[in-house]
Parts: sequence; C-alpha cells; structure tokens
Amino acid sequence: MNMIKNFYVESDLKILLGWLGINYRKAMRNRIILSIFFCLIFVFLGLYLKNTYLLIFSIAIGIAYYKYQYYSIKKRKSKFTALKRRMFPAFVKKVLILIRTNNIYTSLIKMIPYTDDPIKLYLQELIEEIKNDKSITPFTNFANKMEFVEAYQIMAVLYTFSEHSMSKKHLMSLETMISNLYDNEIDEIIENKKRMLWLYPNFCIISMLFLVFSLAIFMFLSIMSEVNLS
Repeated sequence: MNMIKNFYVESDLKILLGWLGINYRKAMRNRIILSIFFCLIFVFLGLYLKNTYLLIFSIAIGIAYYKYQYYSIKKRKSKFTALKRRMFPAFVKKVLILIRTNNIYTSLIKMIPYTDDPIKLYLQELIEEIKNDKSITPFTNFANKMEFVEAYQIMAVLYTFSEHSMSKKHLMSLETMISNLYDNEIDEIIENKKRMLWLYPNFCIISMLFLVFSLAIFMFLSIMSEVNLS
C-alpha cells in the first residue's frame, strides 16, 4: 500500500533530494520542463506523421519520464547510502589508529585530509558541532547521516573515548564492530555478484527467445501474404 501511495504522492521526494543536497524547487522545475519537452517531441512527431495514436502516446511518454526522474533519484540515493556504508568502516579504522596517541577531538581533526566526500563534509560538521556541544548529540547526528544502525553504536563508543580514558575493552569492542561491518559488506558484494551471474545468462536466453519469436512471426506473416497474393 505504501509503495502504491509513494508512486502517486512521492511523499519522500523532498527528503531524498535533501539527502543528496539538491534544491527541491529547482529540481521540480527542471523535472517538469524536461517531461514537457519529451512530451512535445512526440506531439510534433505525431502531427508530422498525422498519427493519432502517437499523439495519445506522447502524454504517456511525458508522464513516464516524469516518474522515471523520481525513481532515478531513489536509485541515486540508494547508491549514495551504499557508498557511505562502504566508506565508514575504513574511516573508523583510521580514527582508531589516531586515538591511540591523540584524544578523539584531535584525531577527528587530523582525519579531515585523509577522508573523502561525502563523509568528509559530515566530519567537518561533526567537529564544528563538538566545539559548541560536548554531549553525545554531535556524534548521534553524524551517525544519523550514515543511515545504518551500526553507525550509532560505533559513534556512541567513540563518544565514550572523548569523555573517559580509552579502555582496552571498549577498543576491542569497536574493532569487533568494524570487522563485522567489513564482513557484512563482503557478503553483500558476493550476493550481488551471484545475482548478476544469474541475471546475465537469463537475459541472454530471453533475448534469444524474443529474436526467434520475432523471426517466426515475420516468416508467418510473409507466408500468409504470399498465400493471399496467390
């Protein structure tokens, strides 16, 4: 039910654009202009060819392209989230190395040159927030931007390092979490590879069947036309 509602309402579009740093009004204006543009191309083509079906089809093209842009944004958001999930374990692992000889705040500052976007931007925001707020809130906000549960647990442990001396127990706990994240990512990559290995052969088979079926229809129509002519 929610999927059907989102298809028509797109209630999460503004949030998705916000996560990607895209201005909502500007995106919607461009989306409408592009959809109308593609619709008009088929309208003019239909008028030129004097084809009523093509004129009707042009409306469907405009709507389809309008919806396509929404699902394109969702796909970009999904890839963006996956990228952050892959980058996060490596980021924390570097922090763990630095906090052995530095406090957590200094370690985070030293991490800036060695961190890539989008996490680099979140890291800079985290450092600025810590200057004004010594509670766990800046760490929670950072974890919220990562968008997965393990990030909250890891950032909570890092916060304890800023409040208390680093214990071997907490350090081992954090290293275990990071190791589990790496394992999960590797398992997910393997599963994706398996799905792709299954998809490609089946796609080839379907394509071949489509060609054979098309050829059979063409031959049948050719035979029927010869019969009618005779």
